[in-house]
Amino acid sequence: MPQDTAAEASVLSAMLLSPDVLQDALVELSPDDFYVPSNRTIFLAMRDLFDRSQPVDPISLADYLKSEGELAKVGGSTYLLELSGNSFALASWRHHAEILRRDSTLRKIIQASTKVTALAYDAPEDTKEVVDQAEKLILNATDSDIKSNYSTLETVMEDLYNELGEMAAQDEKFLGVQTGFPGIDKQLLGLRAGQMIVVGARPGVGKTSFALNLAVNAAANGTTVAFFSLEMSKVEIAQRLLAAQARVSLQDIRAANIRDNQWQQLLQATVDLSHLDIMIDDTPGTTVTEVRAKARRMLHGKEKNALVILDYLQLVSPPSGGRRSDSRATEVSEMSRGIKIMAKDLGVPVVALSQLSRQVESRTGKTPQLSDLRESGAIEQDADIVILLDRSMTDEEAARDDRPDKDVTNFIIAKNRSGPLGVVPLTFLPGSTKFVEVDTHHEE
Repeated sequence: MPQDTAAEASVLSAMLLSPDVLQDALVELSPDDFYVPSNRTIFLAMRDLFDRSQPVDPISLADYLKSEGELAKVGGSTYLLELSGNSFALASWRHHAEILRRDSTLRKIIQASTKVTALAYDAPEDTKEVVDQAEKLILNATDSDIKSNYSTLETVMEDLYNELGEMAAQDEKFLGVQTGFPGIDKQLLGLRAGQMIVVGARPGVGKTSFALNLAVNAAANGTTVAFFSLEMSKVEIAQRLLAAQARVSLQDIRAANIRDNQWQQLLQATVDLSHLDIMIDDTPGTTVTEVRAKARRMLHGKEKNALVILDYLQLVSPPSGGRRSDSRATEVSEMSRGIKIMAKDLGVPVVALSQLSRQVESRTGKTPQLSDLRESGAIEQDADIVILLDRSMTDEEAARDDRPDKDVTNFIIAKNRSGPLGVVPLTFLPGSTKFVEVDTHHEE
């Protein structure tokens, strides 16, 4: 296995000779960075003495190791005195520490590779879970030398002040991915990293169309979008995107009923859409585990400005090779929790579409509520933001005073952990499946 005995001894020597080096090394190194068992034991003994506020010198260290029955195993007092006599170690201990971390990382990669091989030979029914575990093992091995550093309040406040200054200098004040709808962005201030955003609506209201509009708007502002469609094929999604971008009827595109004067619109829309960083996966029967593994690969290196959209939550398959729970609500709860964990793990906002229960149809007002999220209250609990789309489905319904006007979709922010609630009216153009915001403040 990769190792450097001389570098390990040099680092231990520097720790014995300098209290400052001792403190720094205890923060920067871990016991696993020492391959030789005796050196690892000495490092742990130094850490224990330091934690007890006792002096760390050859005599105190020898006494501690003797009391633990470890002195003879590490080479006795002779080896400790030998370490303390290497004064040259102080000059290059940081470089030697880097050698230790490098070799430790290489050893972990080898161990992870062995575990991946074992997983592949003894794979369970759900190979998707194996793929995700294999990726995690490799990523954990390669990221093992990255440490979480504490920050003083002074540093945090300074960073916040600088961030506020940068935002104040901008015309638009957003902290995350922009939706492209000014009223919505004003309420949400952008979709933030690690957030789970749930968009719920009755069938036919247009939640998929809204998600596609959101994908295009976000990508147009430089965001990388990973779109997972469990309901529609890539071709159907492309048709909807083209209809919305070219303002051509979706029905005409499906039937290839294109007039001569529309070809230029379609060509320009095709070019514009082709330049957007949107990736589409339409694999049916996808699990949360598979979505997380795929999204990690799709967004690698782009996590700082990325968005995941999942259409839709109730079509996600349960984990563990399709073995289903006794309760559908339990399954949905597990998938909802998995999506929230995925958002935190990837460090990106995740928008998950959700169906609403049929009880909203029997309600007099038909305005959706948080309790209408289908099959599980865990969705409401896990989500950072819940958006409910409300639209009148018939002319008779639109004529009522308590319902939205025809082709107006109310964007109801029913839950918002980091901001206010509210309603933003959007106009839905059913022919091209496009949403546009209603200008309620326009003056002649």
